[in-house]
Amino acid sequence: MKLRLLAIAASTALVPAVSLAQTSPSQTPQSSQARPAQPGAQAPAAAEFVNNAAISNMFEIQSSQLAQQKSQNDRVRQFAQRMVQDHTAATDKLKSTAQGIQGVTVPTSLDQPHQQMMQTLQNSSGTGFDRAYVQMQVTAHRNAVTLFDQYAQNGDNPQLKQFAQQTVPSLREHLQSVEQIQNALPPAQVGATQGGNQQTAQSQGGQDPSRIVVQQPTPTVRVDQASPQVTVQQQQPQVTVNQPQPEILVRQPQPTVTVDIPQPEIIVRMPQPDVNVAMAQPQVEVNQPQPQVQIQQPQQPPQVQVERAQPQVQVQQQANAEPNVQVQRAEGQPQVRYERAEPRVVVNQPQGQPQVRIERMGEGQQTAGAQQQQPQSQQQAAASRQPADTSPQATGALPGGQALAVSRVTDMDLYNARGNELGDVERVVQGQDGKQYLVVGAGGFLGIGERDIAVPTDRVAMQGDRLVIQGVTEDQLRAMQPFDSNNRNFRELDNNQQVQINAMR
Repeated sequence: MKLRLLAIAASTALVPAVSLAQTSPSQTPQSSQARPAQPGAQAPAAAEFVNNAAISNMFEIQSSQLAQQKSQNDRVRQFAQRMVQDHTAATDKLKSTAQGIQGVTVPTSLDQPHQQMMQTLQNSSGTGFDRAYVQMQVTAHRNAVTLFDQYAQNGDNPQLKQFAQQTVPSLREHLQSVEQIQNALPPAQVGATQGGNQQTAQSQGGQDPSRIVVQQPTPTVRVDQASPQVTVQQQQPQVTVNQPQPEILVRQPQPTVTVDIPQPEIIVRMPQPDVNVAMAQPQVEVNQPQPQVQIQQPQQPPQVQVERAQPQVQVQQQANAEPNVQVQRAEGQPQVRYERAEPRVVVNQPQGQPQVRIERMGEGQQTAGAQQQQPQSQQQAAASRQPADTSPQATGALPGGQALAVSRVTDMDLYNARGNELGDVERVVQGQDGKQYLVVGAGGFLGIGERDIAVPTDRVAMQGDRLVIQGVTEDQLRAMQPFDSNNRNFRELDNNQQVQINAMR
């Protein structure tokens, strides 16, 4: 009697599994197609959409990788291979799309329900695995189509919305393919299983009649959850914005006035000297010889003729005698006329429109910059107390302007501030202290009478394509100490070496 009750109980436990296994896909109460999104249905937020889409892709990839290993059905393995490829690409595109969206993170692991589904697949084998895997893919793709379709219509992020619109057609195609595979799978062999169980029970009953062995296949559970309909009626909000009159504060920085005062050139114009030559009266000697008188006593009265010879005047100039030249110099100091050019004022005005910054003031705050404003007279007084700057910056040169190759500097002309050409650079040398000099050929005519002058590079600036030295005239340059090319304290730089030239403002 006890053995009979156990057998009845065991056969009763098999009834739900048998009925579920014999239910064909065409007899399922739910439709095989995914429900389209209702117009106006509320879509999930961007963070929720990314989280659900990423978990769905991970589950379909991991379950399909497991199907490639355990399934014995060719169509199932081919479908699983396609799922791995398509959903891997979808995952990469989802990560790139969600990157940079505030408050959105892409998960890297499955949630608890999908982990349990993966555990179920790992514990299944044979045709039971194929049916379980295919059923999970049908359910997963239906949910994915619904999720992506809702967000494609009513999503709150334009980039994710475009991603959902591009992905929905592929998900629908996946769903159609897996439903065809599900319809082609053979039904569960419930009768054969029961017969086998009975034979096993009979065969084992001969050995141990009190033991009953029941083999129950893994049940396939399919749950179709309809999409919830959420209706939110939001009244029009009343927004009152009280905007006070904006305060526009235009801060004009103090302009920088750059005044380049070159070294003055002192021109001494020496008038031509007055040369007075005092010539003494020459000494004239006249030697008059005695006249010759011949008296001829003619019969007639004598005719007397007196012939007066011309006097011979001889001026005897003393040999090697210099004329007595007296130079009368003007008394007093020479008149020095100082010609000063008008200063050139360079105003660097910033380009473009001024930046207007709107600062909202709270109670008790003062206008920005009111406490920092200082009378201009005080600023000028502070500037006047600063010592005069004689550095290269004050003369218009910027230190450390640029490094030029020696080959570029060689044969360049050197000018002064007034634009007068002083000479050309013949070579560049460097002293033992590391200081560099430009050897300039100055003076002479057509190379005749030219002398080499060593000019320190820190006194030279680059203005456009010219080398300019401040406060030096041609005469001052010629008056400098000539450079001795045999001086061992200097070495000549090669053409590929660098020479530091200041930059003119």
